[in-house]
Amino acid sequence: MSAGSANMPEHTTQAIPLDTTRRTRARNLLRNAILDGSYTAGQKLVERELCELTGASRSVLREALASLEASGLIERESYRGYSVSLLSARKVGEIFELRSSLETLAAELFAERACDNEMAELEELLLALERCVASADLAQMRLVKESYYELLFSGCRNEETRRALENIIDRVHYLRSQLMSDPIRRETALAEMRRLTAALVNRDRLAARAASLAHLAAARDAVLDSMARDTPEYSTSSVQTRDRHV
Repeated sequence: MSAGSANMPEHTTQAIPLDTTRRTRARNLLRNAILDGSYTAGQKLVERELCELTGASRSVLREALASLEASGLIERESYRGYSVSLLSARKVGEIFELRSSLETLAAELFAERACDNEMAELEELLLALERCVASADLAQMRLVKESYYELLFSGCRNEETRRALENIIDRVHYLRSQLMSDPIRRETALAEMRRLTAALVNRDRLAARAASLAHLAAARDAVLDSMARDTPEYSTSSVQTRDRHV
């Protein structure tokens, strides 16, 4: 053995506990199933069926469910178990209010601080999104939009904006996924994303802010309108929520 190798540690990587990887896998499978529409808002989640879906034991599954509850994607009721969260019009308005503050700031900062490679990557993601919309590939569309916003938040060079969004990020993805099922909204949202991307690539901070605000306002109104159509009792509160956030 050489002198140099004698000073090297024999093993520096710690193995990840098996239960942790199983829990993460189960959580990701359930998260994707909810975001891709396999489970609808308010739908009860049956542990036996979820164990079959994920291949996880009940103890591992319950840890995964607790993690999803913490993210706001599911909720638990005493003696009834878990169900997919059913967001109120007021809660939707609050989520979009927070998004408007954080995402518009991220857009402004990205326009100023992102490097040229990040700008090029953003344009590539927009092209990928266009292909997804053209083919109506909803699952891939969700992944591309997640990548687009992950790049936006990393390229803005402000860790606190992303940290502030973490508490609602899965609910943001969920609301975004709901809108993707509407072909008219998909086309409209794509046009909004084109305007946002153009402003970012041109490093026009004010235009980026305006495009981000317009996109979020349109998305919020589309969510509230959908809720009003599907659940009549939401109609009055939806209008009041929209008016309060205009």
